[in-house]
Amino acid sequence: MTKNLFNEFSVSAKGDWEKRVVQDLRGKDFDSSLKSRLWEKIEVEPFYTSEDLQGKAPVQHRFQKESEIPGMPPRQWANMVSVFPGDSVDSVLRALQNGAEGLVLHLSGFEDLSEILKGVKPEYIPILIQPIGNPIAAINTFFTWIESLDVPSDNVTGGLLWSPSDLVFDHNGEYELAIEIFQELLELTESFPNFRSFAVKTSRYSESGGNPIDAVVFGLGELIELIDLSGESPAKVFQNMLLDVAVADHHFGEIARLKAFRMATDALGSLYSIELAERDLILLAKTAHWSKSILDVNSNLIRQTYEAMAAVLGGVNLLWTSPLHEESANDLERRIARNVSSILREEAYLDKVIDPASGSFFLEKIQAEILAEIQQGLRDLEVKGGWLAVLKSTEIHSKVKSHREKIQNAVSEKQISKIGVNKFVASGNLKNDLEFEFFEEKSYELKPTRATYLAEWQNQSDG
Repeated sequence: MTKNLFNEFSVSAKGDWEKRVVQDLRGKDFDSSLKSRLWEKIEVEPFYTSEDLQGKAPVQHRFQKESEIPGMPPRQWANMVSVFPGDSVDSVLRALQNGAEGLVLHLSGFEDLSEILKGVKPEYIPILIQPIGNPIAAINTFFTWIESLDVPSDNVTGGLLWSPSDLVFDHNGEYELAIEIFQELLELTESFPNFRSFAVKTSRYSESGGNPIDAVVFGLGELIELIDLSGESPAKVFQNMLLDVAVADHHFGEIARLKAFRMATDALGSLYSIELAERDLILLAKTAHWSKSILDVNSNLIRQTYEAMAAVLGGVNLLWTSPLHEESANDLERRIARNVSSILREEAYLDKVIDPASGSFFLEKIQAEILAEIQQGLRDLEVKGGWLAVLKSTEIHSKVKSHREKIQNAVSEKQISKIGVNKFVASGNLKNDLEFEFFEEKSYELKPTRATYLAEWQNQSDG
């Protein structure tokens, strides 16, 4: 008969462990010594126990629908790579033959896709459209190519990486005009039921230096505004949206944030009486440019790897591992970025478990707290008149730029350590820096930048 040795030990409460830790600190303050804050909003404790879940059982999330193909692993995601107008058809096919599972097409609307994508079978891979300018021109070019191949519309998957706020932030346009474009895009994509017409772009805010939790709040705030102003049914809007997020360097925080983002969107759908399962949402995660640096670019390879890992653990459906300055990246940099997904799948086996992060007391706790922050942020937006009213008051711009300045100053003054930038800086033959370019931004814009920008500028001045 097997004896349970654990019965010989009394159960220890979390408070008992804290008392022992206080003794070991020998007079040092527990909170200031061991606690920290995640994104200035979430208190991170030194350890967590089942007590932190307050009796709630951990939830195992399912991030995608079950595959219709027998024998497929339970966890699936598509490895996305960019295609730019200057890329050759050989480079596109080579990428698809060596690990790429989907394409991000950067289109102005004047490209000949029959040449650029010769040999590509769109019915087997997701394709995202990143408009360079007019989104209608870009999507028309894409659909013209699809129709020339006689591909069944049901088999076309992917989406348009555009949101109505693009017109405001990029061109200082009126949001009301953007709504009209949004409605036209819904009509254009109506015959392609599995192609998403627009994106809830949280990455705009976080890539411009905004607080990552605020980024989700602003993205969902615009989604509410779209439903209210467009006159379209909430179900139709939800059916046609793609969730977009940029994953930066707070590894565990990003895992929890992605899961909370999905949960918050699901809860928002419930408020509109939409029957929506978490697995019905399509989440695109891109490795962030905000977290990278032009100094010691080899360190960026490490950063993009653990960011991609956080994205997979957080429930991404489309993974876009993007090198810094992707359009001008060389073949080696693109290949390394493309191979990250293969390593996570073939060597780390992250596709063998549906939700590997489920059951972690730490992640479950901060995930719930992030979700609560998102919900409170949306309530605050509504009190102020909604996302559009807050946008027109320039509060969104101010909030993002204020947070950006704070982080950039902290990196410049070495209050935040950044390997290769202000700590363990490479020199001599190990130095591998990119060319510095001055950052310019008009008052209505929110342009992508880097946490390390001021430190890079200082390095440029010293040089």
